[in-house]
Amino acid sequence: MTNDASNPEPWLGLGHYLQIVWKHKVLVLVFGALVISATVIFTRQQPRIYEAVTQLVIDQSAPQYLPNSAGQEVVALGTANNWNTREYFETQYRILKSRMVSAMVVERLDLGHDLDFLGITKIEDPAERARARERVDPIQALTSRLVIEPIEESNIVLVKVRDENPERAARLADAVCNAYGDANLDRKISFTGEAAKWLNTQVEQGKKEVEAAEDALLKFKQQNSIMTASLGDKQNQLGVREQDADRVLREARVESARLASVLEQVRKLDPMQVQTSVEEVLANGLVQRLKEQLVALQNERSDLLQRYLESHPDVKTADEKIARIRHNLELEVKGIQQSLERKYQSAVSTEQKLAAEAAAVGREMQGLTAVELEYKRLEAAVQGKKDLYGQLALRLKEAQLQAEARANNVRILDAALVPDRPVSPRLALNLSVALVLALFGGIGLALLVESLDSSVKNQDQLEKELGLTFLGMVPKIKQQRGKKANRFEASGPVDPDRYVLEYPHSTAAECVRTVRTNLLFMTPGRPLRKLLVTSAGPREGKTSTSVNVAASMATSGTKVLLIDTDLRRPRIHKVFDMTNDRGLSNLVLEPEKPLDQVVQISDVENLDILCSGPIPPNPAELLHSPSFNRVMERLLERYDRIILDSPPVCVVTDALILGNQCDGAIIVVRAGETSREMVRKAKRLLEDVKITVLGALLNNVDVSRRAYGQYYHPYYRKHGTYYAEDPRAPEPTKPA
Repeated sequence: MTNDASNPEPWLGLGHYLQIVWKHKVLVLVFGALVISATVIFTRQQPRIYEAVTQLVIDQSAPQYLPNSAGQEVVALGTANNWNTREYFETQYRILKSRMVSAMVVERLDLGHDLDFLGITKIEDPAERARARERVDPIQALTSRLVIEPIEESNIVLVKVRDENPERAARLADAVCNAYGDANLDRKISFTGEAAKWLNTQVEQGKKEVEAAEDALLKFKQQNSIMTASLGDKQNQLGVREQDADRVLREARVESARLASVLEQVRKLDPMQVQTSVEEVLANGLVQRLKEQLVALQNERSDLLQRYLESHPDVKTADEKIARIRHNLELEVKGIQQSLERKYQSAVSTEQKLAAEAAAVGREMQGLTAVELEYKRLEAAVQGKKDLYGQLALRLKEAQLQAEARANNVRILDAALVPDRPVSPRLALNLSVALVLALFGGIGLALLVESLDSSVKNQDQLEKELGLTFLGMVPKIKQQRGKKANRFEASGPVDPDRYVLEYPHSTAAECVRTVRTNLLFMTPGRPLRKLLVTSAGPREGKTSTSVNVAASMATSGTKVLLIDTDLRRPRIHKVFDMTNDRGLSNLVLEPEKPLDQVVQISDVENLDILCSGPIPPNPAELLHSPSFNRVMERLLERYDRIILDSPPVCVVTDALILGNQCDGAIIVVRAGETSREMVRKAKRLLEDVKITVLGALLNNVDVSRRAYGQYYHPYYRKHGTYYAEDPRAPEPTKPA
């Protein structure tokens, strides 16, 4: 069925949900009334609760009794740092509401024996009262009534206590603040006392350690025969000796090296070379005179050789003198060499002695350094223990003074006043909350009920969710009254099965004609001659639909036969006020029986009726017989279209048997009652046996209720009263 372009699909927005709420308005109103009534009753039954408030100041630091030079307190009440202020105050709020503070209040006020505070005074049985008293925790009872409310941008905290007794509420609020302050101070005194006790032990131990260190230092001095004043002088003397020994040793090593070098030269050179190159030889006077004599004799011999031959006596005499001079030189040089040997050996011996002395001085210096290091270590240990002992003694004195101080950073600014009016219950507030709860709860309940409704309500569900072609809808038949009534609608008691027959110009009749048109145009190349009308379950209007569609087709000039194939619960004969003594069952048993003997003529032109006839014991076997097929062939020769009113698909198999003999099947769905699952099952059963499902017809749609008729309401509001508003429309047919 095509939609009119001027009538777009409605927007499912806020109006849609308002329609759902209006549909379930009774449920919403009942729910709201129950919520408000329960709220009033509950509020009236609640005891009156009073609230007392004590203003408490929590400073960031306690008053300082000692100067800042005395050092930090062992336990600081508060904090002087800005970076952890928030954490500090949050901690204090938790302490205020802790079981520790509540336990102090319970003990001080003896709340554990206050039956009124424990809420068990109404119990009359002593044994039951005793058991209830054991179950009630007075600390938890107090903590549950306590509210801590800090005031922003200040150090003030409101301590609120709620109780049925106003005087007790004020007393409890003040008691909680006092207990918190005392606990804060007790914590400081307790921790400071523990610190003083620990410091005293450390001071005594430190004193013993100082004495032990001093004894060890004294014993070391005695063992090493040193005093603090002479240790430095001895170090200076050894330093000078060490420097002198190093200097003399260096000189001796230089001399030994020089002598070793000269002796090495003397050993390698011959006497004549030594005479000319060695410094010790050149510095000897005898050697120089002998050398001069040797030179003079050599010159003399040269002169003699100019005059004489070498064999001349004078030349030989000169040679003898030269030989004696050389011999004397060699002897003198050998003596010099021996002298150098002795000097070198003496220098080496001297060097060794000086090295030994220098080593001895060094060892003595090293030993003195080790002594000095041990001495300084012992002296530093003594000084460190003295310093630690002094600090511990000073801190002990500070702790003792702080333990005696009673400075606290907590004080009560304003004590609690006895409240004169209760803070609970508040009827106006509870009613306001109840109204909101009733409103939204009722709406939610209506939406929940609507969401749980699985029935088919509109075209969209048939097409998109169930995959069925929408053939049209038939509105709910009801009596028109008041201003809504018109001369084309029933104004008295109505028969839904004959409504379209009796009021052919009504809205329902126009809807049936729309269904007829959709069926005729579904298969233009192959006309629908045998049409099966069925439903998923009983009482969904398939008989009314069969009658209305058959009558609509008959009025268009087509020869139509309506067959009641429901051989279990036939109804068509009642609609047309006919007898059911003959019909389909007779014709199937006697296929050659004349049709005029079983077919009955209705009061609608071109429409004949074939009732079910006597109900057989085996309807399914009867419809599945070859005789039924021959009957259908005979009927098709006489009628243009045959409409079969069959039993429900999901109840019996008759509709599946009949569907195989038809060109297509229509599923009738009762709006707001037939579940989507049932329609889906009916479609599946028909398709499983190869039956062509032409579509679905939505029956009994209440177009006045937009919850069911929102897809059709605009159309029928515009076109549904077409004949009623047209003065040229023909007069309706009178009931037969």
